[in-house]
Amino acid sequence: MAKKKTEEQTVFLYKGIPLTRHGNVIIYGDVNDKYYLRMSVLKTKTVKDVEIPQYIYIELISSKDDKTVKKAEREDMYEALDIGGFWLAEALEG
Repeated sequence: MAKKKTEEQTVFLYKGIPLTRHGNVIIYGDVNDKYYLRMSVLKTKTVKDVEIPQYIYIELISSKDDKTVKKAEREDMYEALDIGGFWLAEALEG
């Protein structure tokens, strides 16, 4: 009998918080927590055959009712994670 191949999914952590990507949507945080961050990649650029997110739409989402609490747009991933990480930490503390 043949064994079924099981896939291992790697979870990346940024500052100790899970960071997952599904197509052009990046989720920062745990969707089971009170709040999480959803970042939509609106525009990418190619550098040496690698697509880099260039323009990101950021939303702080309430898990309770799936509503947007805060939103912004940033021009690169570092800026998006910087402001989004601040929002998420502030929301989860309060």
